[in-house]
Amino acid sequence: MKNTLYLVGILFVAVLLYAVNLTDENTELKQTMHAYYTNEMAAASAKMTQLSQAINQAQLFEEGEARDSEMQSVWRISNDLRNSIGKLPIHSGVANDMMSYLGRMGDQAKSGTQEDWQAIAQNMNGLKEEWNVATARFFSTNSNYDTWADGLLEEGDSPFQTVSANLKSYQETDFPLTASESDYEKKRDLVHLTDKEVTKEEALQRIHDLFPATEGATLTVSMNADDAAYPFYHVQFARGSRLGYADITKKGGHVLSFLLERPANDPQVTQQQAREMATDFLQQAGYKDVVYVEARENHEAWHFVFTRKAGDALVYPDSIQLKLAKDTGELLGINAMEYIQKETLPDTTAKELDMATYFADNVSVEETKLVYTEGSGHELVLCYEVVARLSDEANETFRVLIDADTHKVVQVEQLV
Repeated sequence: MKNTLYLVGILFVAVLLYAVNLTDENTELKQTMHAYYTNEMAAASAKMTQLSQAINQAQLFEEGEARDSEMQSVWRISNDLRNSIGKLPIHSGVANDMMSYLGRMGDQAKSGTQEDWQAIAQNMNGLKEEWNVATARFFSTNSNYDTWADGLLEEGDSPFQTVSANLKSYQETDFPLTASESDYEKKRDLVHLTDKEVTKEEALQRIHDLFPATEGATLTVSMNADDAAYPFYHVQFARGSRLGYADITKKGGHVLSFLLERPANDPQVTQQQAREMATDFLQQAGYKDVVYVEARENHEAWHFVFTRKAGDALVYPDSIQLKLAKDTGELLGINAMEYIQKETLPDTTAKELDMATYFADNVSVEETKLVYTEGSGHELVLCYEVVARLSDEANETFRVLIDADTHKVVQVEQLV
């Protein structure tokens, strides 16, 4: 009995010492994190002041070298400030609003576009003052980690909510979206979907019809977050060593993505066989306007890209990626988000381009086709896609995109 009590006593003391040590370590970690975030908050506030000063200083000069130098400072400081914002313990929604605004500011400063920088300077001065008020709460809690962490990480009570609300207004007035950017935002949020909503049962039936791997599996279905841009069902499934998920839109029951994880066996299926299986699946799923574009592989799977074809041109932004197992050809994954977003094609006619005179004499044109691709402002551009090879010792091959209307080079990429 004495031995038992002795052992229990030792165990109790050991647990007590461990608990005390763990508490000390936790307290030390909190103090370290508080010190780190305090320094980052101070750094962000300093950069906010620097950015406001740089924008104000830019107002001193007419267009020219001096003003360009200040605009480069605005670009550099705005990028530095974005990095600092990303390290702060503020709600992700607030951080995203701030980083979006600063990103557009930096882009406009770097490009040298004629924005109303006087109005932007006024908004930036106001933003700086609002930021200082918000950060005052952070520093007012001294070393109490729990107090400010509870307040800053939660969106509803965050002092940065005022900053976030005003940022939305500033972004709309200072850097309004172009028509192509606005269209891009709408496509990304799938606002064009007008199909009838499907029930959870109908979504599950759609999943079962398209993906036999889900048959007999244990499934759980949930809706995405209430504040998401569009509603979709998230279906998780598991059967033995096979598990995965599928996302399907509530409007119309469109499959956004599918992924299956399971053990792989020795390869048996050729690329051609897998490509035919992928084509059959797309036909069955209703993707009848897509054509094969390219294939890649790893040791377990074939990866294919199919793209929508409109008339004689491929619409690259409307593509579908598929993953098929090398052992059986089973569909392991699909990403159809780009296809579902569906581009609105511009009213552009390709002007004839004489390849023989456009390229140098030592260039051999291997292939030419018409494609739609996205420009820098998310606008859709009709291009000639040319695969050209230099006839020299290196024998290098390039993919060249040429605007089909202006015949200006849009992009050059060296092929491996």
